Amino acid sequence: MSKSSVTADTPLSFADPAVQRCPFSSYDRLRDDRPVYHDPLTGNYVLTRYEDVRKALLNVKALRNRTGLNSTRSDPTANRVFEEKGWLPIDTLVSNDPPDHRVYRTLVDKVFTPTRVGALEPRIEEIINELIDAFIDAPEIDFLQAFAVRLPMYVIAEQLGVPREHMDRFKLWSDVSVESVSPVLTSQREVEIAEILTEMQRYLAAEIEHVRETPNDTLISHLANTETDGRLLEMRELLSIIHQLLVAGNETTTTTLASGMKLFIEQPELADEIRRDPTRAKPFVEETLRTLSPIQALFRRVAEDVEIAGVTIPAGSLVEVRYGAANRDPKQYAEPAKVDLDRSNAASHLAFGAGPHLCIGNQLARGELRLAFQILTRRLTNFRATRGDDSYSWMTSYIAHGPDQLWMRFDRR
Repeated sequence: MSKSSVTADTPLSFADPAVQRCPFSSYDRLRDDRPVYHDPLTGNYVLTRYEDVRKALLNVKALRNRTGLNSTRSDPTANRVFEEKGWLPIDTLVSNDPPDHRVYRTLVDKVFTPTRVGALEPRIEEIINELIDAFIDAPEIDFLQAFAVRLPMYVIAEQLGVPREHMDRFKLWSDVSVESVSPVLTSQREVEIAEILTEMQRYLAAEIEHVRETPNDTLISHLANTETDGRLLEMRELLSIIHQLLVAGNETTTTTLASGMKLFIEQPELADEIRRDPTRAKPFVEETLRTLSPIQALFRRVAEDVEIAGVTIPAGSLVEVRYGAANRDPKQYAEPAKVDLDRSNAASHLAFGAGPHLCIGNQLARGELRLAFQILTRRLTNFRATRGDDSYSWMTSYIAHGPDQLWMRFDRR
């Protein structure tokens, strides 16, 4: 990982690409002395303690999800792109607050049930084995492109009823969606993202119209044809929800798969333990999510002056709830950087958030990750990097964290 370019004598900012690539030492600097940190470049208030982050996630009255980062853009030109070429985004799930949030969450809960997710597991296993079959004889692979990107994308694409050959477009839409919530976008980039996302909207709108005429058993059909509060959702509402499911259904899983494989390479005893006892994949998933949280931060808008850890944050401010910092808080987790498969409170991590906005796709993500690590360790062994320090590169993202390249090889079992 890259070391932070911030020294003890210079201001620390999470807008610094070096900090974004490896934020953990920065979290450690702040957690004890400045747990509510006013970032000098963004003006945001950054929370790094577990207790403060969890309380903030549950305080939906003072700290609102409707931040202005997820729906209409700050640049009016970007908003015109949506109005002229697609649909102006609307707050539904991740960017909404009670009581309006309940309407949309109730619909998704009706469609995205634990039973439905559990029924997907045999198909997920088939996809995992299919992907391994495709690269098992290769002398070297980029694990991201050969497996980590494809597994969750194939799963969510099937659930949305779209063909695999459109995967590259879906990956682009997902990547720019994550980028779009950054608080440091230029106006030019906001417009570029709007152009890309309106292409996605038009694509999904055609699918929605199709399944309303000819319903089927896909997730997109159930969402489009299920009533909530006595009505079907309008196109803007459906586009918002499906867009969020697309991102939630693949981005975090991709990154956690790559982070988990890097742990296997660095600590082969972890893979050996899962190979001996496949049930150990479950705590491995939780510890990977905790120590290398795929989404490091999300945002809340302060609706009224609020005091956190002795600091008064004024109304209108933007707060960063730093999941990645909370999940390594030594007051919550002993030896927080260590992957410990016997950790009793591992599942208390905040990688999927908490409270009414707990990630709707967390059970699907956990299932995919558990099955992937079980089957990878069952079929393959001796995971190793192939290009030294150049085997890995780290994404530069305001909110996401993980490898965006992982060159490796392995042996058949």
